[in-house]
Amino acid sequence: MFQRPMNQPEHHIVTRAELTDARFKRFMREMSVYERKLTFDNTLNAFLDVYSTWMKTHQPDLKIRVVMLAFELHRLDPAFECTLSFAE
Repeated sequence: MFQRPMNQPEHHIVTRAELTDARFKRFMREMSVYERKLTFDNTLNAFLDVYSTWMKTHQPDLKIRVVMLAFELHRLDPAFECTLSFAE
């Protein structure tokens, strides 16, 4: 059950290139997570700014922008929920 396959060497020596490649892949994964979070945070800030301005002015073009940003936030993070009420 816990036997090594017959054709495999007893020890696999990790080369410097493999180690460097593994570190680079981990870095790229971490960078991707960071970029997604940064994009979400920037979009959320824009959404809050536009929604706040719309609440003060009720400009129709801002209303459309608020809805578009809410959809984008949900696309970036499906857990994002927002119930917009535009009673005018």
